[in-house]
Amino acid sequence: MADVTPFKAMRYRADIALDDVVAPPYDVLSAAQAAELRARSPYNVVHVDLPVPPGEKADDAAYARAARTLRRWRADGVLVRDEQPGIVVVDQTFNGPDGRERTRRGFIARLRLTSLDDRVVLPHERTHAGPKVDRLRLYRATHTDLSQVFMLFPDDDGSAGALLDAAAAGVSEADRRTAHDGDGGRAVTAVVTGTAARRVAEALRGRPLYIADGHHRYETALAYRDERRAMGDQSADTLMVHLCSLSDPGLTVLPAHRLVRGIASLSPEALLERIRPYFDLVGEPVVGIDACRTALEALPARPDPVRTFGLYLPHRETCLFVRAREPQASERLAAGGLSPVSAGLSVSLLHELLLGDALGVGHDDTETHVDYAHSVSGALAALGAGRYGLGAFLNATPADRVRAVADRGEVMPQKSTYFYPKLLTGLAFDALGD
Repeated sequence: MADVTPFKAMRYRADIALDDVVAPPYDVLSAAQAAELRARSPYNVVHVDLPVPPGEKADDAAYARAARTLRRWRADGVLVRDEQPGIVVVDQTFNGPDGRERTRRGFIARLRLTSLDDRVVLPHERTHAGPKVDRLRLYRATHTDLSQVFMLFPDDDGSAGALLDAAAAGVSEADRRTAHDGDGGRAVTAVVTGTAARRVAEALRGRPLYIADGHHRYETALAYRDERRAMGDQSADTLMVHLCSLSDPGLTVLPAHRLVRGIASLSPEALLERIRPYFDLVGEPVVGIDACRTALEALPARPDPVRTFGLYLPHRETCLFVRAREPQASERLAAGGLSPVSAGLSVSLLHELLLGDALGVGHDDTETHVDYAHSVSGALAALGAGRYGLGAFLNATPADRVRAVADRGEVMPQKSTYFYPKLLTGLAFDALGD
């Protein structure tokens, strides 16, 4: 049973402009972006949430420095703890992939940690080991939740969403705060306390929660909880989470295109020969980066979007469109132990048959051989830099498929989903044990 409760959040002092101090999640920042945010304000959250800048080697001094900074912010009143337990309602407004403005509503609260084996919190992706080490060292230094794990809850009858809407409506405009994400979007926060906050939290009792973004951080929080429990301390038994309804009209998932490095450069003919057992060529190859960009951006409109992929060979500036062949593809995935639900996902077809069988890049190799991009233009720009031998383009995994896979106790390949927009770090903090 999910145990969600209001909490006394630490938040930036009211006279501090949120635009100066919030940041995207630490794991999507480039070195240049992190440096700009550090220079923007001595109070920007990256000073504590990203103690080791991208590309630099971690050392104990960096995490100790983050902890000292956090303590100083609290002592100086930069961060102020709310007087009453509450939830922080967050409305993120942004332009969707269709260019239309959308708003996704969620709320920040405190969740009692449970083992993934308990099936209260359900993951949907595999994880890498590397990111967990960094977050565990940061936990040990700060004993604080600095960012939220993004979770989804089922709300088929809309009852929890209605309670959340009513709670948010009771907050005056004067008590709302706005932060911009630097990508044209904005997040408006409203703190709800008292009975309204408790009703929203209690509405989630008995419902499973699905990890949308933050699998590594959830697993790290469990490891830290167990460390503290071994010392007789239960102060790390909770986690700060951002909860959003699976039925929210603004819930948006983008594709995570694959950029593959460390493979031999292949001609279109050689690539087609490798993938021929399970894929057929659709149409003729497209030549030229501009023509490829146009064709790849139209991928969602192609017939059979789950089984159709775009493959870009950067050294030839050529893209091919291929479709998984049936029943060969399904039979191969079933033989590998995948259920029909998992076998019916684009990411499963891509990783098992194309990256794995054809190119020899298995699940254990993805951390060293695969990077990700969430737009066609961004992927093509990266592919043009000469580091990669292949770009694999696919369509997004819908949220209902995420739920179906998680309900079966299965997981997708790493980075199978990209819930957009990312949550902003710095809207709330939770000092564990307070």
